[in-house]
Amino acid sequence: MLSPMEGCRWINAPAEAGATAVDTWNLEALVGFPVKRIFWLTRIVRDQWRGRHAHRESKLATFAVVGSCRMTLDNGEKKETVALNQDGPGLIVGPWIWHDLFDFSQAAVILVAASTLYDEEEYLRDYDTFVQEARTRREQGKSER
Repeated sequence: MLSPMEGCRWINAPAEAGATAVDTWNLEALVGFPVKRIFWLTRIVRDQWRGRHAHRESKLATFAVVGSCRMTLDNGEKKETVALNQDGPGLIVGPWIWHDLFDFSQAAVILVAASTLYDEEEYLRDYDTFVQEARTRREQGKSER
């Protein structure tokens, strides 16, 4: 599997050998950060999308628990699309990555574990604002080196 863009990483979701009904995860150990919030994406109708935003602080661990979807990742300079599948790894999406989920399979269930509680102020919901702020952060980072 290809490495996702910088700021993101694949993470294997363990399945208990021979498990038929219950999988148990130590979620914080698995994702590598304290989990403050968990939510599910369910009952997504055909051609609907989710996301289309970035976070200033939150890290998200995203897993296709049932079915599949595709996810676009965008750091303000480049974009790539990855697939999430129920039998594949999950994806950690770091801050300052614009993301959207789409092309959901029928009855897909997507589990997301977040490093922060919900705070509307840390969301970037306007794409042009995201690109401008991401560019400013990159330029500041270069000048501090």
